[in-house]
Amino acid sequence: MKPVLIALIAFIAVLPFARIDRAAAQARCLHGLQEDAAQKARRVSALRLVRAINTAEANEAWPRTHGFAPPENLSVDLNAAPEFEPDFTTDGKTYALILHDKMDACGFVFATNQNGVIFQGYPIDYDVQPISR
Repeated sequence: MKPVLIALIAFIAVLPFARIDRAAAQARCLHGLQEDAAQKARRVSALRLVRAINTAEANEAWPRTHGFAPPENLSVDLNAAPEFEPDFTTDGKTYALILHDKMDACGFVFATNQNGVIFQGYPIDYDVQPISR
């Protein structure tokens, strides 16, 4: 019983510091209101890549096969957005793309699908202010 009590007290003592770490991570978000010019340029490059993939899916893959293809099979430069990693899935008739910023401690992403609408955002754990245009 005594070791359990000591562990519980230690956990409670460390808990406030865990919240400070989350706040510190949020302060390091690359694409919020405090976004600098270099990070904005990276974000815009990533957005251009997502747009290029949507365009290539609509103008290359779909007309040829009436299906969608992985970005590697399209005429897009996947290196156009350094440090952004694509997560792509397709069943041929639909697709989903999430482009993750590997440098952002807060997990910024662009997301899109066969409808062509592009979303940007952060995981729900982060209270990041929207990016102003």
